[in-house]
Amino acid sequence: MISSPPSHGQNAVPVELTPDPGFCVKTRVQPDGHKLFVNICHHPAIPSAEGHLPLVLSERRDGSDKAGQPCIIFDAIFNPTVCSKAAKDTKLRGTLIDVALSRIEEKTGLTLSRSIATPNIKSKGAIPPRTARIPAFWASSENISTARIQELGAPAVPSWNWSPTREGCRIVIHVPELTKPLHASTTLDIEARRLIFTAGPRYHLDTPLLPPKQGTGAPVGGTKFLPTTVDPDSAVAEWNVKKNELVVQIKWASVVAREKEKEKEKE
Repeated sequence: MISSPPSHGQNAVPVELTPDPGFCVKTRVQPDGHKLFVNICHHPAIPSAEGHLPLVLSERRDGSDKAGQPCIIFDAIFNPTVCSKAAKDTKLRGTLIDVALSRIEEKTGLTLSRSIATPNIKSKGAIPPRTARIPAFWASSENISTARIQELGAPAVPSWNWSPTREGCRIVIHVPELTKPLHASTTLDIEARRLIFTAGPRYHLDTPLLPPKQGTGAPVGGTKFLPTTVDPDSAVAEWNVKKNELVVQIKWASVVAREKEKEKEKE
C-alpha cells in the first residue's frame, strides 16, 4: 500500500520501508475499551529533526490478542537514533508514545486512553514492509539531520486577521481542519510584537505582529500588521468551535500603561 499525502506532489518520493521493531505499547479505545497496540519502530529514512519528531504512521490493521479477542494495530515509524535514545531516556520514550497516540487519534477520530502498558514484546505481530511517499529532502543525507517537518508533511500555516476594538484588537486564527486531538494540543504564545500558535503536527504559525523597520510587506499568514504593540498579559483566548476559529481579545500596550498610571494616582 502506498501512503501518498496530496500536499507533496512532485516533491515527494516513494520509499520502501522495512521498519525494525523497537517496543510495543498497549492501550484502549475509549469508551468501549477495545484493545489497541502501537508498534514503536524505526527506519533510517525517517530523519532525526531538532524540535520535532517526524514519523510515518501505518494504516490500521486488525488482529487478535493472546486470548483471541480482536484488537487494533498501528506501526509508528521514527528515526533509529531517536528510538535508541528513548530506550535510555524515559521522558523521551513517553514523548514518542504520546506523539504516536495523538497522531492515531488525529487520523482516525478515536479517543485513546493514556493509561498504557508495555508488553514484554518488541512488536505485536510482524511489522510488514510498506511503501510511503516521503518528502524528497528526507531522502537526502545532507538534509536528513535538519529536517523540520513532522509525519508526511510540513505543518500548514493557518491564516489570521485582526480588527480593532475599543481598547485593543480582536485576533482571529482560522483552523479549518480542527479535530478534537488538535484542539487539545494547541498552544498559543503572544508577545508584544510576535504571535506563535501550534496545533499538533498539523498547524504552526510564527509571525511578527509589527512591520520590520525597513519595508512593509505582510505578516506570516495574515494580510496586515498591527499598528502598535499589544499587552500579552491582557490576552483572553476562546475557541469558536463551530467556525473552527481561535479568537483572541487583547489590549494595546499603551492602553494598559494608562490604566496602570491611573491606578497609581489613586493610591
